[in-house]
Amino acid sequence: MRYCGIALGQGFVQLATLEEVLVDEPPVRLRASFFEPGDAAQVVEALRGLGDIVVAVGAPAGEDRACDRELAERGIPPMPFSDAAARVYEELAGLEMYSPDSGSGQVEEGAFRAAPVFETTPDGVFIALTGRRIPAKRHPLGIQLRIAELDHDHVFDDGGDLWHRRIEEIEAAGAALAAHRYAVAHACWLGDPNEGVIVLPGSRIPARFTAEGVLPRLPRERLPAATEVRSRT
Repeated sequence: MRYCGIALGQGFVQLATLEEVLVDEPPVRLRASFFEPGDAAQVVEALRGLGDIVVAVGAPAGEDRACDRELAERGIPPMPFSDAAARVYEELAGLEMYSPDSGSGQVEEGAFRAAPVFETTPDGVFIALTGRRIPAKRHPLGIQLRIAELDHDHVFDDGGDLWHRRIEEIEAAGAALAAHRYAVAHACWLGDPNEGVIVLPGSRIPARFTAEGVLPRLPRERLPAATEVRSRT
């Protein structure tokens, strides 16, 4: 089984996969493989050659849905819908998309067999895994915490070092980790099944992820007030 994650870059689509590596003693390690960036058709064609797969798409399948609003309420910024995301889902149309019955919000055992594709959000994956909000990926600490979480979950880069990867590759690996959690039914969903749902790893999703302690308090020198600057010009 290959656990696959898709992330969007600026003008390209990024694919990463995870495979379980059995070891003498637990925990199971997850070997990451990364593909060259390409377009939606290339990525989906690569997926079709991988055999048994579970695919987490780290991009929205719609906009202004219940799942988007629920993400925002929990402190996770929803991703904007885009033509690139739409093309990914169009190419994946031959694979069944996860659409649960109304219920508790927990992914049911064996759901991946009937529905191997689901929507997620890379920021949401890492926030759910760490249990609190994390800095944006533009912040060095944000990158550090994302890589640390992959390492904590026994993901290793078979081709080198995760620190050598682009942020889109790290996001795709995070989505692939969500695919693994989905396959073992250690995941939950948000939203209205009639509109589409977002799946995040974990046995439960808090009402709101705290931002406390996300960034250390740092001293910064005060700039002159705008009114002071204008008065001198």
